[in-house]
Formats: sequence, C-alpha cells, structure tokens
Amino acid sequence: MTHPADFWNPKFETEEYIFGTEANSFIKAAVPPARDGQTAYAPADGEGRNGVYLAEIGYQVTSTDIADKAVEKAKKLAQSRGVSINAVVGDIMGDPTGQFDVVIVSFMHFYRDDHLRFVDHIHKAVAPGGLLALEGYSLDQIPLASGGPKSPDMLYTREQLKKDFAVLDILLIQDAKRCLNEGPRHQGEAATIQLIARKGIEQ
Repeated sequence: MTHPADFWNPKFETEEYIFGTEANSFIKAAVPPARDGQTAYAPADGEGRNGVYLAEIGYQVTSTDIADKAVEKAKKLAQSRGVSINAVVGDIMGDPTGQFDVVIVSFMHFYRDDHLRFVDHIHKAVAPGGLLALEGYSLDQIPLASGGPKSPDMLYTREQLKKDFAVLDILLIQDAKRCLNEGPRHQGEAATIQLIARKGIEQ
C-alpha cells in the first residue's frame, strides 16, 4: 500500500510552490488577528502558506504535513517572510500534539474511514473556546477543473459537515462559488463549502 508521503513528496519536490505562497482567502477572512499568546494549528498545511499567514497575524503556529518535502518548503517560506512557525512532519490520522485556540482546514479530503479519523483529530485539536475555520470542495466541484478529488465520497456536503461538527457552535456554513488563484494546482472556478465553528468553554 502506498504511503501518503510517497504520493505527495514528488509533487512538492520543486522550487515552485504548487499551491502558491498566499493564504487561502477564506481563512484570511475567517480568522481574526491573535491576542497575546494565542496558538493556531494548520494540519496538512503543505508548503506552509496558511501557517505562515497565521504567524504573520500574531499566532504561535504549529504547521504539519505528511510530506517532509512540503515541511522543508514551509520552513523556507516562514524564513522568507520573517516569521517563526513550528513546522513538523505530522499525520492527521492520529492524535494532535495539543489543543489550539484556532484550527484551520484548507482543502483536506479523505475517503470515509479516514474522514472519520480526520474529524476526530480536528475535534481533539480545538481547545475549549477555540475557533475552527474550514473550506473544502463540495459535490458541485466534480465537473470543474480547479482541483480536488472527483470521487463524491471525498467531497463535502453541508449536511455531513453539520453532523461531523454538531457538538460545536456552528457560526457559519455556506456554499460558495469562487475563483481560485492558489498556485498552479488551484486555479479557476471552484465550488466549495465554508464553515466557521467554535467549541464551547465546557467541552
């Protein structure tokens, strides 16, 4: 069985940032600047574009990816921007290293069993009172050419996300049609679902 790192490392082994160097625009809109000492977690952060942005707005950032080549590029991007992030090789199929004030999810898609492990990972990573901001492709993405999987089982629906994160206070969940400009692998018209949720203080 092919390890996910074996799939992704060859794609990241280029000087080019295949998903660009600018943060996902929804993440930028959804996450407020940090207050003193606040932490943020960017799992499956690829080449670091979202984690670096979170550091730029004041968070103490942990950025992970399964592909060590991506993590190397994330460290280089942070250095070039003059910020510090804790960029490490990490698998979102296991437990997170801690809890965070902000957790962001940007275009993470899995088949059903892995999706359930991913949801469990995210729940554990959000600290009580913490914020989750998520964007991923919806079923309407299938005929579009801007990226993402083509299997319906790997795409988001609002109903499924509401079920996945029912114990959180969902502040926003919406379908979005927008134009992506995120490196060569995310270009053009896209159909996404966007979610913002907060964990209760007592959870």
